[in-house]
Amino acid sequence: MRYEQISSLEEYVSQVEKRLLDPERRVSVSFPPNPTKTWDGNALARVNLSILESVAGSANLYAIFTGACGEAEHSLRYFGKTTKKLARQRIRNHLFRKSEQTGSKLAQVVAHACGGGTVEIAWVEVHPESLRNYLEEELIIRHPEADWNRENRAKINASFEAPCLALGDTDN
Repeated sequence: MRYEQISSLEEYVSQVEKRLLDPERRVSVSFPPNPTKTWDGNALARVNLSILESVAGSANLYAIFTGACGEAEHSLRYFGKTTKKLARQRIRNHLFRKSEQTGSKLAQVVAHACGGGTVEIAWVEVHPESLRNYLEEELIIRHPEADWNRENRAKINASFEAPCLALGDTDN
């Protein structure tokens, strides 16, 4: 069975994409000025409480961006989805602390922040909430540069592996 109104869905993806990628909608995450200090996720969550309160109940699709120390430009690294009910916890898992059971980007955030880099986050609330799954998938497809998404990481790794295999095959 084929959905005949796909153009309206594609337009909605474009609207959501525009809002998520708008630099004016991004919020800077605060990390300690001394990157060699031990990572204290609880303290960082307290320092960034306003972000966590803002996303609580109002975010079900989000994007994470990183920038080099002292640089104004930030690169898209990740698209994610959550339920509005769990948004606060999910963002906390990505940015500050997590349990071992969750698949979050905390390791990448810690490495980037401890290296002196900056992190920004943007989010939107989409209705109906079930569309967050479709929207996230489409945004990941549209933005292969979001290399913290495993779907894009797999594509990037494959593009590096393919030429090596071809070169190896010619030596036999």
